Amino acid sequence: MDRPPSSFSLSRSADFASPWGRWFCLVIIGLALAGLGAGPPILRSGHTTHPLRLSPGQMQALRAMTTGPTVAATAAILVDRRENSVLYRKNAEKTLPMASTAKLMTVLVALETLSPDEVVTVPAEALVGGATMGLQTGERVSVRALLYGALLPSGNDAAMTLALAAAGSEAAFVERMNRRAAEWGLAHTHFVNPTGFDAPGQVSTAADLAELARRALAHPLIAAIVALPQAEIEGYHLQNTNQLLGVFAGAYGVKTGTTDEAGQVLIAAARRRQGDALSVVLRSPDRYADTRQLLEFYFAHWLWTDFGLSHNVLNRVIAPDGSAYILRTPSRPLFLPRWQSGQVWTYRRIGFDETGRPNGHFQVWLGDRILLETPITFLRQPS
Repeated sequence: MDRPPSSFSLSRSADFASPWGRWFCLVIIGLALAGLGAGPPILRSGHTTHPLRLSPGQMQALRAMTTGPTVAATAAILVDRRENSVLYRKNAEKTLPMASTAKLMTVLVALETLSPDEVVTVPAEALVGGATMGLQTGERVSVRALLYGALLPSGNDAAMTLALAAAGSEAAFVERMNRRAAEWGLAHTHFVNPTGFDAPGQVSTAADLAELARRALAHPLIAAIVALPQAEIEGYHLQNTNQLLGVFAGAYGVKTGTTDEAGQVLIAAARRRQGDALSVVLRSPDRYADTRQLLEFYFAHWLWTDFGLSHNVLNRVIAPDGSAYILRTPSRPLFLPRWQSGQVWTYRRIGFDETGRPNGHFQVWLGDRILLETPITFLRQPS
């Protein structure tokens, strides 16, 4: 079942840059500091047997979460990909030029019409300058190669070739891009061209770009391409402009952008054992420094923890008639701030019906709040 809201849970859509988020964490820290003289501080949650006891390390983590990462970009957002919850935002709804991150929409819309194995001819009007894949007028090239060219070196020639092949004209293709943006709820995003060139009205937000990236990463071919530091395809050697790949642990995408008006833009994704994060920075003086701050903030302060009954002899119960049952539960991960990981406790609620058969639920608690409840399956052991 869905866990009910917890007054101590900071894991769902928490905004630590907001006044409420800072106030909430400061209250917790203040209560904890008040008890330092008498050993590990106790934060009373209202539960008589399971108060929250914060260690100095947990208080330090709370302070860091309250302060948030140091981000110089004009706008930024940090999202847990699995739960799609926002963990940090800074001017996340502010409209700004998006630069070549627009190409994520370009390739998504192009693939609605074109097959990756389709071969198209490069028109002269596709050679618009700027970043390039190196196409020549009249060249025959596969859509697959154009996808690589648009996403790795951010080739404007590749993006325009895709747009013209898919819709016949730039204007018709841009209309499709804007239609998809509206359908996908990207309310503050508008396209004027498929390349990301600066143009009046070509804008997006950090929040919208995070959603666009989420959709792009859901496409297996796009996800595979943006994770490559470089590629060789159809005689083209293509280098990814995303310098995090192969350098930042777990990085696997997704797209850079740079123009005079947009400044440095980066949508990034990184996955490690404890979680999967997506970040966006817009108009950054150093997109890689800002992105590292966001992603390291995620991995330092949150983790996915799998709760459930482990498969061992301790998880068994004896029925009134002497029958033995092994207890099982499905895997139920929870996304928790690290400071909570030592505070949660589990409880098995087991009863027997009139026939002597067991029934019950497995629960995960934080203080006096249930974070998770799932039915227990009882497997009868042979006598």
